[in-house]
Amino acid sequence: MSAPVAAHLDSVSVRSDATAAQPADRVDGLTDASLSESGDFVETNYLGGSGYKSRVQTLKDTSADLSGHFMEGDAPQAALRDARDTGGTVHVTFIFDPSAAPGAKGKRIPMVVNSYDEKLTPGGVVEFSAKLLGNGAPVAV
Repeated sequence: MSAPVAAHLDSVSVRSDATAAQPADRVDGLTDASLSESGDFVETNYLGGSGYKSRVQTLKDTSADLSGHFMEGDAPQAALRDARDTGGTVHVTFIFDPSAAPGAKGKRIPMVVNSYDEKLTPGGVVEFSAKLLGNGAPVAV
């Protein structure tokens, strides 16, 4: 039986262009991040078949949720807010294994910001959350 993997997601970076992520592009204050990859399927069958549905994958999709402490002056968080306001694309890099060979470290995905929220917690900390939707194919990094 497999053992659980601790902190499989090493870092998340956000840029407004498709160039390689730099250390300054890491989202500061990030406490929670998720990446979802899904596929759409169509049902196929033909007369005289087994009588059971078959499915073929058509389009693939990605989405992500990011949240954490709002950090004033953090360029990646500002890029997320700007993309929400303009409808522009941001390029989000998810690094799973920083010590892996190039092309196996993670993925850079063009995404649009569906929502960006800020809230004040009872302890006085400002938090942010962003929901992102894929806007193209991931690229291995």
